[in-house]
Amino acid sequence: MSKEQSAIIKGFAILMMLLYHLSCIPKIQELDLFTSTLSSISHPILYFLVVSGYGLYLVYKQGRMTWSYLLKRSLKLYLAYWVVLLIFVFGIATWMYPDRFHYSATGVVLNFLGWRWDYCKFTWFLLPYVLMCLSSKWVFRIIDRFGIVVSLIVAFLLYILATFCIGRYYPTWLRYHYVAYHFVLWLQTLLGLTVGASMARMVTEGKSIVWDKLMGKNLLLLAVFVVSILIRRLLPFPGIHPFHVVLIIWLILHFDWNGLVKKIFVELGDKSMIMWFVQGFLAVYMFAEYMVQLRWPLLIWIVWTIICYLVACLLKPVINGLARLLRLS
Repeated sequence: MSKEQSAIIKGFAILMMLLYHLSCIPKIQELDLFTSTLSSISHPILYFLVVSGYGLYLVYKQGRMTWSYLLKRSLKLYLAYWVVLLIFVFGIATWMYPDRFHYSATGVVLNFLGWRWDYCKFTWFLLPYVLMCLSSKWVFRIIDRFGIVVSLIVAFLLYILATFCIGRYYPTWLRYHYVAYHFVLWLQTLLGLTVGASMARMVTEGKSIVWDKLMGKNLLLLAVFVVSILIRRLLPFPGIHPFHVVLIIWLILHFDWNGLVKKIFVELGDKSMIMWFVQGFLAVYMFAEYMVQLRWPLLIWIVWTIICYLVACLLKPVINGLARLLRLS
């Protein structure tokens, strides 16, 4: 998996994330089957986890996975989150809705750490993702010790267990016990990390993760993609999510990307981290009511993607400049 392919996968994932979070807005849910169909098969976080697992494992095998590297990687992610939080919550949202916010020192600190997400529920994944990155070195050692098959089976079972715990106990218990909840979320991240690391390990061992006969067969790949969506729609079980995500990633690796489509997906992938944070705050505080007036979900999705991308373009130089100033790059 090249850097360009990783960017394309992240570009696809951020499109799925934008669609999924749009479908969480009640008024948009009522519009038509388009949103509910695609959002029901999308599992955007898993795409990011697989790509991260792939890249982190290569760093690990190259001997560059030091605590300094992991901390800088995590702090750079937090830096993007803090910039967005300061601008859109403590700046714009507080100015637009002064009666809506009642800050406390404890609440501000816990939200800055990602321990809580009082200001935007879409940022719940930040801390579990960081914990996954920080613990990845030990996970990779386990994969090297016990092999790909055993590691994938254990990671899948942990994913099912974590998914069950969230579905069963979040409303009544987990939502009030953050230590337990973050631990369960961390367990859920291990499958994507293990899948990505397993793919990277196969590559380092000289094994292929693609099928040469399918390379560039775009029409056939698109047909398989559409059929997989229909099957996924008919089988709405959480345990199917990882298999479908792996299939989509495998199809993307075979696709012949060129021209404008390739540039769009690579560009979206390059801005995906910032768009991840931006889209939640914009949806919650600024544009949700206006977007519904567009009526057509496909149009809403396109406009929403453009807005998030443009905001990310404005913020990325600021975040990169701060990262260089703090020596995180």
